[in-house]
Amino acid sequence: MMHRETNHGSVTHTGTDVLIIGAGPTGLMLGCELRRRGVDCVVVDRESRIDRRTRAVMVHAAALEQFEALGLRAELEARGVPQQRISFHTYRGATHTIGFAGLDTAYPYYLNVPQPEAEAVLAAAYRDMGGRLIRGLRYERHTQDDGGVRAELTGEAGPHLVTARYLVGADGAGSTVRERLGVEFPGVTYPMSYLLAEGTPAVPVDRDESAMYIGPAGAVSLLPLPDGLVRIAGPVSAAQLDRDTTVTVAEFQSTVDRLGFGSTLRLAEARRVAHYQVHERLADRFRTGRAVLAGDAAHLNSPAGGQAMNTGFGDAAALAWRLGHLLDGADPGPAGPGPLDDYARERRAVAADVARTTGVLGLLDAIRDAVTPAAHQAVEDALSGLAEAWSQLYVTYPAADSDGVGPQEPPHRDTYRLRPGARVPGHTPDPHHFTLLLPPGGEPSAAAWATGIPAGTLSAGQTPRQAALLPVPAAVLVRPDGHVAAVITQPPGEHAEHTKQAHHHDVTKGVAV
Repeated sequence: MMHRETNHGSVTHTGTDVLIIGAGPTGLMLGCELRRRGVDCVVVDRESRIDRRTRAVMVHAAALEQFEALGLRAELEARGVPQQRISFHTYRGATHTIGFAGLDTAYPYYLNVPQPEAEAVLAAAYRDMGGRLIRGLRYERHTQDDGGVRAELTGEAGPHLVTARYLVGADGAGSTVRERLGVEFPGVTYPMSYLLAEGTPAVPVDRDESAMYIGPAGAVSLLPLPDGLVRIAGPVSAAQLDRDTTVTVAEFQSTVDRLGFGSTLRLAEARRVAHYQVHERLADRFRTGRAVLAGDAAHLNSPAGGQAMNTGFGDAAALAWRLGHLLDGADPGPAGPGPLDDYARERRAVAADVARTTGVLGLLDAIRDAVTPAAHQAVEDALSGLAEAWSQLYVTYPAADSDGVGPQEPPHRDTYRLRPGARVPGHTPDPHHFTLLLPPGGEPSAAAWATGIPAGTLSAGQTPRQAALLPVPAAVLVRPDGHVAAVITQPPGEHAEHTKQAHHHDVTKGVAV
């Protein structure tokens, strides 16, 4: 569908293929990913401008690869502070460190960049790619049928009707789309308030490191930000503040001083002081017919490890290629199984796993209480794998017969393997095509390895690292989102077999490539 806009009396009518509610990081990244695939889409947001308050900060390696594929990584990094590690310092003098060097990526680090800066980069790119962003437009409700979605919105100019093939609710934790769909959002709220302040530190900080400072009865993180600023935030005490309570700079500093780190956690100048609640919540379902949820509208987790914004970016990557697939003509209808069900199953599993790796209150207690060599080793064991998990480079989607929301072991570089659902390190996926990665010395033609792969599948050689991630020499069919669709275990000249597909239906069927 080509974009169109008409006026019928006092109602403005816009037609598009995909309507995205919410111009936060998830909605804007999805818009960019769709435009990269030539999909017509409209992003709307109730706010008239970007909220300049810093919220999320960390952008991890998998998301940096996503920005690079869009040609935006250098611009994003110019607005941020590269970080090499996360350190945990205790009032007893012990330090434990999570290092990001050695990850399977060209970007073995993370970036501290304020969320408004990431949004600004994405919004400008989305417009440059021909996307339409409409601010000051509030989503009210929608209806849907076999033909598409009719969304009612309102703005200063009056009512606005958008018809689309699909609707994406990326409108944040208080999602109106989720509410209108009647989707439950169960979970927990932490029983304490997190305090937050941003400003100029009283003493210089290590600009390569984000750190957690753990005192006798609380903890805060210290994150370097651009322009020499820092953010200090965390569950400093067990107190839970009323939503309307105002925290003064003096109160903040007095509370943080009780952790016992002196001038390390003092601000020479505070530009912002606030408090907030932390929630862990997971939507009961991510898909309802032609409407899907993404980002904070679908999942919330602790700020530990900086996962929220990154998980939303992953949602966008997982959703964009599937919407492109459907809009190419392989539409199973609003009730049938298909790519959107796979999106819901896979990303809900990831969100559940993220909640497990970011629920660190117990870990902070263990670090605080560790005094014996055995206790310190237990802490090191608990930290092992968090760099891999928080980088989101090693996401492996569950098998088709599992919802994946049960306990999962954190990924480790030395035990990671390529199997259906696994993300392929060191591979830049083509946004339109599947790719067959052939073992070293393999035939350059995809047809020499298997039948039944999508027409037009690209082929390339595996890197030595990719080959080492397979138990035996095999070809790997990779989806447009960089995850394994199938592993082909038989060599050329014999009957090729695919391992069990990562999905409950044939994801390659009907794909236009």
